[in-house]
Amino acid sequence: VRTIEECLFESAKDITVQTSLLEARWLAGSRSLFAAFTRAMREQLNPQSFFQSKRLEQEQRHGKFQESPYSLEPNLKEAPGGLRDLQAILWISRSAGLGENWMQLAERDLITAVEARQLASHQKFLSELRIRLHYIAGRREDRLLFDYQTGLAAQFGYVDTPSKRASEELMQRYYRTAKAITQLNTLLLQNIAVQLLSGEDSAPEILNERFQAAHELLEARDADLFERQPSAILESFLLLQQHHELKGMSAATLRALWRARARIDARFRRDPVNRALFLQLLQQPRGLVHELRRMNQYSILGRYLPAFGRIVGQMQYDLFHAYTVDQHILNVIRNLRRFTMVEFAHEYPQCSRLMAGFERHWLLYVAALFHDIAKGRGGDHSRLGMLDARGFCRAHGLARADTELVVFLVEHHLSMSSVAQKQDLSDPDVISAFASTAMTERQLTALYLLTVADVRGTSPKVWNAWKGK
Repeated sequence: VRTIEECLFESAKDITVQTSLLEARWLAGSRSLFAAFTRAMREQLNPQSFFQSKRLEQEQRHGKFQESPYSLEPNLKEAPGGLRDLQAILWISRSAGLGENWMQLAERDLITAVEARQLASHQKFLSELRIRLHYIAGRREDRLLFDYQTGLAAQFGYVDTPSKRASEELMQRYYRTAKAITQLNTLLLQNIAVQLLSGEDSAPEILNERFQAAHELLEARDADLFERQPSAILESFLLLQQHHELKGMSAATLRALWRARARIDARFRRDPVNRALFLQLLQQPRGLVHELRRMNQYSILGRYLPAFGRIVGQMQYDLFHAYTVDQHILNVIRNLRRFTMVEFAHEYPQCSRLMAGFERHWLLYVAALFHDIAKGRGGDHSRLGMLDARGFCRAHGLARADTELVVFLVEHHLSMSSVAQKQDLSDPDVISAFASTAMTERQLTALYLLTVADVRGTSPKVWNAWKGK
């Protein structure tokens, strides 16, 4: 039991208390006392400060989950794209007096009516999934563990097919839902930020004839830009890499990007300008992983690389991986990227030294993109991925030696990790197959770097067992 003054005091100290009190509702007792409490809370609440605190809270929460909703055993409440992302939006909008439900936000033109209905549907699905998960687990449980996925799939009416398990169907629906929530969360928070934080409108900074910067966001200067000049789709991500002061794209630009994604077709992929832009993305000194994740989030990466699009949200039922195939690939690229950065040199000094002396390390990112890209097709994914990698390198005009390096890495990316699993590394027979592979020093160095990044991108248990070897 607290007095109004005590409520206000505790609220000012702790954003979680403030959030709880913002949701307070009358159950019984004095209505006039509750009304006085509500007025006092409203007078004390600073919508701008509350918005900043909740956005920071969300960023920190997402960081705990590697910024990804694609864990194989996701937390459907706290992970990106989970219920908490929906609740955060409603808390912020309520604090600012912008609305208390999705349709009210649509009435304020913060989202469209279609998006409001989508959000309500996504919220209903996640809520039902969470309730059923609690019943199956017999306790509060927010993680979609493997042990529960099959039972949940049956409750939602999914059945096994010759090509896919029922649990895979359920999880793909979950990943699609989480992806949509993440997109709409970004749009809404940006629209709310403009209303709450922009203050007086300042003149946008012109970046080039196609783009400008406004409120620290990249903005297309023409609403039809992506339809008229599809190559601007890739250019937008390149500009975000080159202008680190930008925190993303404006809501209008994101919507235009999403509408124009179908323009990335076979003709787009054959265009030399677009091929050059994609290689530039891989070669930038900063922002690579962030923009590849953003491109994947908005279905741009899978459109440009159809083979990558086929493994988005694909489960991996093994003891080694903790994420879907697409997210594992992006994590491997992130690990390689960290080898190039001075601030992370203390993590893996040997890898950092090797990377520093490796010319054109962006070739390793290409190999990482393709190393698991053929999973789920049947057959040897290393061999199939090697063919995809060769086609990419030739289409994008890579030199013959660079092409052969990338192809070699994709084909042999499991060799070192397979040797590391052996119990007796001093036995010549253990490494005979590996040693028989003719390698240059450059190939050996590159394979070592890719292997460490790959195994580091598996489950923590696997990494801890292998890193000493």
